[in-house]
Amino acid sequence: MTSVAVDPTDETEGQGRRAVKAARTRAGIEAAALRLFREQGFEATTVEQIAREAEIAPRTFFRYFPSKDAVLFGDLGNELEYVREALNARGSGEHPMRALATSMLDAAERMESDREQHLMRAELLQVLESTGQYEMYLMRQRWMQDMTELVAEHIGTDASCDPRPGAWSMTMISCFGSAMHAWLTRRDGTPLREILVEVLDSACDGLSQAALKAHES
Repeated sequence: MTSVAVDPTDETEGQGRRAVKAARTRAGIEAAALRLFREQGFEATTVEQIAREAEIAPRTFFRYFPSKDAVLFGDLGNELEYVREALNARGSGEHPMRALATSMLDAAERMESDREQHLMRAELLQVLESTGQYEMYLMRQRWMQDMTELVAEHIGTDASCDPRPGAWSMTMISCFGSAMHAWLTRRDGTPLREILVEVLDSACDGLSQAALKAHES
């Protein structure tokens, strides 16, 4: 029996193509769902309708999103994996906030081409009013808690008694949220990544001055 050697380059290229295809499918599902949410309302829209609009099978929908709520409010689990990868890729000598900044800058670049979808999502959440605000609050809290636990695990500490992982995570999430709000509100075409860099620079300067003041006291 003759064995055929697999070229690692071919395998890597194959994985890359699958990743691109998966990203396109995911974006297509989001676009279809958001269109239907806007046209006929969130509650009236079913997963089956979303799948039909996106030209996929319902089971394919559930490979990418656990529910239609995850499409509207965002699937944080997917983004959390990027944060984990950024932390694992950094050496122990680097500050965890550098890794968090890396993952968020990468997220900003990924989101740039989907600005219209993010605008549509923001408009839909405004229509939902208190329900949307409450859900976003819960998602933000879960995002911060999960990120805090990741950072604490990375540096080998207990987040329940060490305030640093929570403070670092809260700072980075707040910077990203502020940058994204400005990105969706402004009409001058400034990229999200550029806005985020400005926010991080100003936050860094402010925190440095605050620390100096604390040491002077």
